[in-house]
Amino acid sequence: MLARFELKIPPVVVFIIALVLTGSAAQLDILPLPHPLRPFGFVLFIAGAAMGIAGVVAFRRHRTTVNPHSPHKASSLVNSGIFAYSRNPMYLGLVVAIVGFAFIMRDASGFIFALLTFIYLQRFQIIPEERTMQSLFGAQFSDYCQHTNRWYGRNS
Repeated sequence: MLARFELKIPPVVVFIIALVLTGSAAQLDILPLPHPLRPFGFVLFIAGAAMGIAGVVAFRRHRTTVNPHSPHKASSLVNSGIFAYSRNPMYLGLVVAIVGFAFIMRDASGFIFALLTFIYLQRFQIIPEERTMQSLFGAQFSDYCQHTNRWYGRNS
């Protein structure tokens, strides 16, 4: 039943919804954060954007699709650069940016929206993409998964 939601809503749309909800919650001052943490939010937001951009650039450099609806059109497995540290740096960047935005807006409700985005991306975007990558690249993708974590980190 849930499979019908896989690869349907573009991750950028989920990201924008999370930002709008965070901004709206901040207006209501539900879970205020201390003002001194705000600069940290800008750092996180920029770091998240940089991760996402680095992922897109790597895909473009390898001439493979960045379309989140069409992972079956991938022409190569990108496992170098930022992809050596995260199998999903673009999605990681979105979640990090939402956390940063929570600090910028000074409202901890953004952490909830970041978590919901994380869960959504994991279930409805990443898992279906990984099934496709396994089908397309077989042992090469399995090896990549053994060495690089889904969200962040390398395994020796």
